[in-house]
Amino acid sequence: MTKFKPMGVMPALVTPFSRDGDIDEDGFKQVIDYTISKGVTGVVPAGTTGEFSYMRTEERKKLLKLTVKFVDGRVPIIAGTGQHSTKATVALTKYAADIGCDAALVISPYYLRPADKGYYEHYATIARKGGLPLILYNIPQCTLGQLNSNVVEDLADIDNVVGIKDSSGNVPYLLELIQKLKGKIEVLCGADEAFLSAVVAGSNAAIMASANVIPHIWLEVMKLARSNKLEEAAALQREAQTFARMVLKYGAAPPVKAALRMMGIKAGRSRMPLNTGGTLTPEVKDEIRLELEKLGVIDKHTHEPIQKDVQILKVLETQGITLGHSAGLMTGQASNDTVSVGIVAGPKTGSIGHAFVKLLTRAKNGHEGLTVILEPNLPVKPSSLMFPTRKITSMRQASLFYGPVQSGTAKGIASFLESGKIPKKSVTEDIAIIALDIDLDSRDRREVVIATQQAVETALAGIWR
Repeated sequence: MTKFKPMGVMPALVTPFSRDGDIDEDGFKQVIDYTISKGVTGVVPAGTTGEFSYMRTEERKKLLKLTVKFVDGRVPIIAGTGQHSTKATVALTKYAADIGCDAALVISPYYLRPADKGYYEHYATIARKGGLPLILYNIPQCTLGQLNSNVVEDLADIDNVVGIKDSSGNVPYLLELIQKLKGKIEVLCGADEAFLSAVVAGSNAAIMASANVIPHIWLEVMKLARSNKLEEAAALQREAQTFARMVLKYGAAPPVKAALRMMGIKAGRSRMPLNTGGTLTPEVKDEIRLELEKLGVIDKHTHEPIQKDVQILKVLETQGITLGHSAGLMTGQASNDTVSVGIVAGPKTGSIGHAFVKLLTRAKNGHEGLTVILEPNLPVKPSSLMFPTRKITSMRQASLFYGPVQSGTAKGIASFLESGKIPKKSVTEDIAIIALDIDLDSRDRREVVIATQQAVETALAGIWR
């Protein structure tokens, strides 16, 4: 048997399920065709991301057979054949060999965990009897058992063992494997966030969930790293890091399928209990969409640019509040590339006081007001209220506006007060209403805080020079 050598970037394929729980064959073909079009060096069906643990053995056989049909010899197929028992794993591995798969990925025994000798005998038996080159699979967060490096070293001496996929996310362990196994078998990265570390340390292959969506980006990271362009490779890894983290955080299959659906690929649903309303909240889906836009995988949503001139009195009129030019009212405004601010301040006993209360209690839907606080139970001085000029339509947008934007607003007021530029009388007798316009799809929350603080301070300077 020719020794199989895993190389490059391979997706741990998702398994599209219909609403009734059947395998969506057309969707599965679309996923395979997309990943191959993006340059993957192999595909891996019936793995963790493929929800193998929710599938009966006959369903897994069907999935492997579909993979052979849809791939049609274009790239190697590494079949996920791990089962609870050694005997069942050998049987499924033999089936994968018979239908034309190129190698087997076998997860360590789980639920009932063996000792080190049990791990060794399990894998050694599959290597001898399974009929396929074997890739060991260490994922202790799922199996609750670590495949110790000394056991892997011993298994590496078996001719038919060609690699180990490590999805532990434990970089020291990964580096230890690469050090001990270099020249014997391949160490495949299975933790997306550790990809660049693995490649730089000497890994030549990866099987990753996010490679269903962005295999071309991971291939480019690998290419740059091998060309000693490490700064460029690191920058690209950082670009993909947030999406990779979300994939691992939210159970791999659900976020990957959500991303693929946004790309127009029929990735289907997950099976229960992964397919629940709480698995991916609307704000998480928004974050996924924004990451895909950033990575150039889908087109950016078009939306109105932020207002550069927030006329606070006119904005208040759109909320049903008319202040006119009441005595003592002072206005200021400012903007930058991130946020635009309009502020009105005046005596709390006047019309602005009534407006303050109305915005708190009867604001228009999507434009709710919030008192500005530095921290819980510590409001800024003078008392201030903020509200969005742009309608908030999702929890993700609300968390941005009433989080980073609110924080930047509070810091701006506190900083201006500390500078001594607000008259003492105004601190106690005046109040302020602040309207802010911001791109509610902004991703860099720290940048939003800083930009908002700067704009608020500038607008306040237009009131109290």
